[in-house]
Formats: sequence, C-alpha cells, structure tokens
Amino acid sequence: MRLPELKFNRPMVVGKERNYVEEAIQSTWISGDGQFSKRVQQCMRQLFDQEVLPTTSCTDALEMAALLAEVGPGDEVLVPSFTFVSSALAFAMRGCTIAFADSHPDFPHIGWDQIEPRLTARTKVVVVVDYGGAGHDLFRIEQECQNRGIVMVEDAAQGVGVQFGKGDSARWLGSFGDAGTYSFHETKNVHCGEGGALVLNRDSWRARASVLWEKGTNRKAFFEGLVDKYGWVDLGSSFLPNELSMAYLMGQLERCAWIKEERVSRWEAYQEAFAPLEKKGLLKRQVQPPGGGHNGHLFYILLPDMGVRSRLIAQLKVQGIHTAFHYQSLHASRFMEHHQPGSFPPCPEADRFSNTLLRMPLHLAMNEDDVERVATAVHRAL
Repeated sequence: MRLPELKFNRPMVVGKERNYVEEAIQSTWISGDGQFSKRVQQCMRQLFDQEVLPTTSCTDALEMAALLAEVGPGDEVLVPSFTFVSSALAFAMRGCTIAFADSHPDFPHIGWDQIEPRLTARTKVVVVVDYGGAGHDLFRIEQECQNRGIVMVEDAAQGVGVQFGKGDSARWLGSFGDAGTYSFHETKNVHCGEGGALVLNRDSWRARASVLWEKGTNRKAFFEGLVDKYGWVDLGSSFLPNELSMAYLMGQLERCAWIKEERVSRWEAYQEAFAPLEKKGLLKRQVQPPGGGHNGHLFYILLPDMGVRSRLIAQLKVQGIHTAFHYQSLHASRFMEHHQPGSFPPCPEADRFSNTLLRMPLHLAMNEDDVERVATAVHRAL
C-alpha cells in the first residue's frame, strides 16, 4: 500500500487564528495599524521584551533597516554568501556595494572570524543571519561592530522564540545589533501566510521608523495628537500589514512556546534516526552552533556531493517524500555577475553548503513514525 505524501512544509492552524480573523472582520477595520497590529506589538513586548513594527514581510523589514542605516552608493554592506537574497537585496536597492563573508566550516552561519577578514574602510553595515533558528557569535559581533562604528542588522527571519547566551546574559534572537528582522512567511515556525517584523534595538531609530512604516508620512504623530495635520516628511513605503494577517499571527504567537517544543522534538528525532547513517559515513548530520538554543526550524543533512543529492531527492520524491536544498551562494549569483562584475573572494564553505545540504520535511503534522519513514527511505536510497 502506497503511503500518503509527506510534504516538505505544511502550515498549521494551532490556536485561535480563525476566531481572531473573524473578530477582525467584524471590527470593520481590516487595513493596517489596527487593534490586532497593536496586540501583536504588545504580545512581542511581553514574550520577548522587543519593540517591533509589524511588516508585510521580512524583506520589507530589511528594507526599512537599510533606510534607517542611511546607506547608499559608495557604502559597502557585508552579508553571508549563504543566505536568502533579501539579506543583500534590501541594501543593493539603496545602491550599496555588496560584499560576502564565507560560512563557518561546521555550520552555515558567519561569525566574527569570517567577518573580520572581509571588512574594508567602506564597510558600513554587517548583516548576520540566524540560520535555522539558531544564533552564532552574536555578542562578539555586536561588540566588534560597536567598536568600529559599523551598523549591525540581525536577520532573524527563522529565529523567533529563541535565546542566545547562557543564564542572565541570554537574549532573544532579533535583539542584537541596531535592528533585527523576523519572517512570518508560511514556511516559518510562526506564520501568517506572508508577514514580518522589524525589531528596533536602537532607540534613536524608533521615531523615524514609524514615519518610514507609514509611507514616509507623520500620520502616527497626527493620531497621537503631536501635530495638527500630517503629510509627506521622509522616504518610506507601505510596509505595514493588514489586520487579517495580524489577527492570524496573533493566534500563532500565543502558541509560540508550544510550536517550538513540538518542532524541537521532531528535530531531535531526526538527529537520533540519522545517527546510524552518519556512523556509516553516508552523510553528516546538522550541527548547531554553540552558545544558544534553537527552535527546530529545519533539519538538514550534508551529502557527499551535488550528484548524490540530486539522485536522493528524485528517489525520495517517488516515495512521496518531499525534500529541498536551500540557498545558492549569492557571490556566484547571476545578479552579482551582472551588477558587480569582477571576481569575489572565494566562499568555499558557502559553496559546499549550497551543493550538499538537503533539508528534510519538518512540520507539526508529522510524528516520529514519519521521521523514521524518512530516515529509512534515505538509508535505502544511499
């Protein structure tokens, strides 16, 4: 008997999402910055002690960070080569020169050891990505950037609900540097279809961020009674999300801790199930960076080469198991070849992750039998 398809991702309703969406509809305010946007902001403040502006995507949050950093042509922004395009795109749109840092040999993150050799006198911003919902070397990166007057943006798209550090010094991902960003895309642990948030860690950026968020107007100040009329005062865009998305997100945020617990349990089941295959030398399991937790956002294996990976993807698909590789090295992208022609310093570790990393299905509809099914299928295929 053929087993049912095991999708790579399956967004789930986990709480009061339907009730909240209906409540938003009944309120007759379904555009941006209504009661559910404010409830999301309050919830983020209570859960993570973070001041956020909800956005329509993490990409928008990064674009707001680029505007707040006041970068433009002649400024250099350092990003990981192994990341989603938005980490670099937000700054390329401001006319910045993009430079790339290679990944750590043990995991796809960048740390200060990867950042420092790629800095130049023109480096104005460093973007750090919390890959897979885990941080790496964040305290050191933050301190070194502060010492050098470099803006630090923490792309915590995958990292909601995770702390980095130990004991009293632990901090939530997204709270490092001058600004952090989250994604609430349907592929993320906590989602609303499409959505994001900008975490405002630098107090001096908050007033201007509200203006950028409101299409470059001082509308917020008008509604707070600080000005008698509002108009166009700065750059900006329509970054704020609608109330239906925020209502759905509210239901997800209320279950954030439970979602993390469930996903981590599946991640740990994968680690155990794939241990015998690693022992046989067929693959390498995911390694989490030291110094913090993770939220079980994804589980990956590393295969010997791209050919083995392609064959494995095809064989698993025949069995109804959907897997996915991840980012392609940005330093070798067609965009960079066209817009910044010339040679980039090599990023061999990023290339290795691009060519050999394969992500397994991981979502709340799975159970341990599903994890065992995946591991058994991989073993047979290899």
